[in-house]
Amino acid sequence: MPGLEIIDIHTHTFATRERGIGWQRSNGAVNPPRGGTIDELLDCMKRGGVTHSVMLMYTPTRFMYEARIKEAPLPTDPAERQAKEQELKGLMAQRMIQNNEWACQVSREHPQLITFAGLDPVYMSEKTLITEIEDKVKKGAKGVKIVPLALEIYGNDKRLHPVYDKISRLGIPMVAQSGGGKLPDGRDAWGSPKYFAEPLREFPNLKINLAHLGGHGPEVPELCKTFPNLYVDISGQLTDLDKPKGWQTKELVEFIRRCGAEHITWGTNFPMNDPAEYAQLTEKLPLTSEEKETIAHKNAKRIIGIK
Repeated sequence: MPGLEIIDIHTHTFATRERGIGWQRSNGAVNPPRGGTIDELLDCMKRGGVTHSVMLMYTPTRFMYEARIKEAPLPTDPAERQAKEQELKGLMAQRMIQNNEWACQVSREHPQLITFAGLDPVYMSEKTLITEIEDKVKKGAKGVKIVPLALEIYGNDKRLHPVYDKISRLGIPMVAQSGGGKLPDGRDAWGSPKYFAEPLREFPNLKINLAHLGGHGPEVPELCKTFPNLYVDISGQLTDLDKPKGWQTKELVEFIRRCGAEHITWGTNFPMNDPAEYAQLTEKLPLTSEEKETIAHKNAKRIIGIK
C-alpha cells in the first residue's frame, strides 16, 4: 500500500522452514507456500511496505505433551504417574521458554521484528509465568500471547489473572487467539470473546487484542464499544475476500465500522498469508484514508508503544 505505514500485529515465525511447514499442516494447510522463516517474513514485509511485524510465539505445549504420552504411556502407579506428568509438563513449558528466547534474539538482530512471548498458565506455575514475563520484557519483548483453544481455558480463567495483573502494571498488551461457535459438548468455544469481558473490567489498564476479528460474532462490536482497551485484528480475514467461503467486502467494512476503526489492528497470520497480498487487499477496501491509517499502524503504535 504505497505511502501508508503498516504494522503487522499477527505473524508466526520459525527457526527452520520445516517447523513452519509442519505447523501449517497441523492447521489444515495442504501445500504451504512459505515456511515462516525470518528471511521470508522480511521479504514479505519489504514487498508489502510493512515497517514492523509482531512475532507471536506459540508453542503447542498440550499437543506435544499428548503426543509424548501416546508414544510412551504414563506409569500406572499413581505417585509415579503424577511425578512423570509434572516432569513432562515442565519439559513442555521449557520448550516454550526456549522459543521465547529465540524470538528475543531475533528481535535484537532485527529491531523491526517485535517479540510477544508465549505463555501457558496451565503448564506453568504462577511464579514461572511472572518470571517469564519479567525476563522476556527485560530482553526486549513488547507483549505476550496465549492460545485458549490449545490451553482449553476461557479468557476469564483464574490462572490468567496473575498474567493480566502483571502486564497491566507493565503496560504491555496480550494477543489472544479467539473464535466463536461451540465445543462438541455444547459449551462455548475456548476462545469466545465474551469471556475476556471479566478481566477487562477487573483490570482497567489491561490491553487485549483478539485475533481474527474475535471470531466476528455479534458480541464483538458491543465488547469494543464497552472496553476502550479491547482490539481485534484482521488476521486471516482477507484471504478469501469476496469468495463464497470468505467475507464479502461490504460485510467486512460494515463489521469494522460497527467495532470502530479505533479497535481494529492490521494482521496477517503469516506464513499462512502473505503480508504483501494483504497490503494490496487492504488498499482496495472502501474505507476512508483515516480509517486505513488507524487500522494499518496507529492502533498498533498505541498498543505496543512504537514511536
